[in-house]
Amino acid sequence: TFESAGNAMMNAARSSSSYSRGWHALKGLLARNQPSHMMSTTAPPASVKNIYCIGRNYVEHAYELGNEPPKEEPVVFIKSLSSLRGLKGNTAFAESGRIHHELELVVQIAEQIPLNSHVESWNVVGSLALGLDLTLRDKQSALKAKGLPWTISKSFQGSTILGPLVPLNEFYKNGEDFSPSSLSFELRVNNEVRQKANVAQMIFPVPHLLTFLATYQPLEPGDLVYTGTPKGVSTIVKGDEFTMSWVTNDDNYGYAEAYEGVL
Repeated sequence: TFESAGNAMMNAARSSSSYSRGWHALKGLLARNQPSHMMSTTAPPASVKNIYCIGRNYVEHAYELGNEPPKEEPVVFIKSLSSLRGLKGNTAFAESGRIHHELELVVQIAEQIPLNSHVESWNVVGSLALGLDLTLRDKQSALKAKGLPWTISKSFQGSTILGPLVPLNEFYKNGEDFSPSSLSFELRVNNEVRQKANVAQMIFPVPHLLTFLATYQPLEPGDLVYTGTPKGVSTIVKGDEFTMSWVTNDDNYGYAEAYEGVL
């Protein structure tokens, strides 16, 4: 039963040598073992502390918006906790201007990454999720043209959509080490494929992103990092139905799951 499975996982987490990592993995496992109708699609997890976002981390996406891909260091911005929502929730819509969807791989930190740490692997990641970074594109363009910060075009109510968090070990192949190249994902809006990518296409891989962020501040357990969007960003409007999916690779290996939401 779900209750017995939860008790078993709680005991496993308590006996873990790293309580913090085990606890974050436990919460993800509990969510994964719930019946679908019991999974929250509206409330984001309470464990989130900070939301970091990476811009222009896929070459073709940078070009589609008329930008040069970064070569020396990642483009970083932040979003407020109050902008976070689940698959179904409230999003504030501007009276005018386009909202663009940006599908992203999201990583949640499992343990503290101290200042100036060098992260060499994904071992500090507890869970993965798919998310949408919604952008007021016209507002962003206008602010950029004036040389002003464009935080407000990224951080507004409901602009940071987060799917269910899945423990990293569920992406392992036959119990072997984790392979980032196994991660492929896509976005459909009203059943039309809009975005699709593989993590191997990132300009800056996840360990590099975490190392760069830790150059300026320690990362805390529960922190989210939205790792950038692939090409295909487009307009999404109120009432649109969307599906974020993990998809298998050509060799039929990979994690496969789909999450439906409504804007």
